[in-house]
Amino acid sequence: MSKPLKNPPVYFTLAQVRFNAVLNLTEYLPTIQNELRQAGYTAYSKLNTVALQFNAQEGQQPIPQPINYEQHFFANPDQTHSFVLSTDALTFQSTNYGTYEKFSESFLEGLESVHKAAKLAFTERIGLRYLDHIAPTKDDALEQYFATEVQGLGARLGGQSMHSFVEMFNKINDINLVTRILTQDGGLTFPPDLQTQNMKVQSRFSKSSGKNSIIDTDGSIQTRELFSIPSIQKHLNEIHKIISLAFRETVTPYALSAWDKE
Repeated sequence: MSKPLKNPPVYFTLAQVRFNAVLNLTEYLPTIQNELRQAGYTAYSKLNTVALQFNAQEGQQPIPQPINYEQHFFANPDQTHSFVLSTDALTFQSTNYGTYEKFSESFLEGLESVHKAAKLAFTERIGLRYLDHIAPTKDDALEQYFATEVQGLGARLGGQSMHSFVEMFNKINDINLVTRILTQDGGLTFPPDLQTQNMKVQSRFSKSSGKNSIIDTDGSIQTRELFSIPSIQKHLNEIHKIISLAFRETVTPYALSAWDKE
């Protein structure tokens, strides 16, 4: 495993396990909340959203049906780490990542709390996702931080490049790896599919402006397996290894050196 950078550009990290649906989840919430509260996740909130499910009969157009979707948030007082629990998934997200070992340990402890209460039967998807904010110093150009293969054609077409989006999908053994690179001019942003619930981002990222890029790397394994914490941990380790490799192939040695300074 490569040595962690002293100042890594990661500003948001997410781990998620999808499991068999627990439709009576509300019965277990007091037990789960008590376990997570004792672990330091003392702030609780609930979010109700509506999703559209498309049902179609043969020969007819799909008809959208609104489905109520409830999420339960358990956050630490600093609003830098939170669990998001729904009827079929647990997500752990952080804006103060630290190390993979500590991050994954905290996630698995939370998942064990849910399992102890609800007796989960199987998993269907295990995933890790990293958002990295790439902003050059005033003396550097953004292009110095990226491998040529992922820079797109903006710099070669002339004029002022206003927006660039690059996406790559790789299948590596059982792991699905999606890497997206968004380049734009402005402040820090989050992909629209994330529910961050006002989590606090480190000031070195939130105060950034000017031309910058976001590397959004999402690795997952989609297969049904009997619920097992050791097996989930093994899959997470495999996904993390692939994501780390992908990140170091996406950026340049110059960038890695810049992020490894005190």
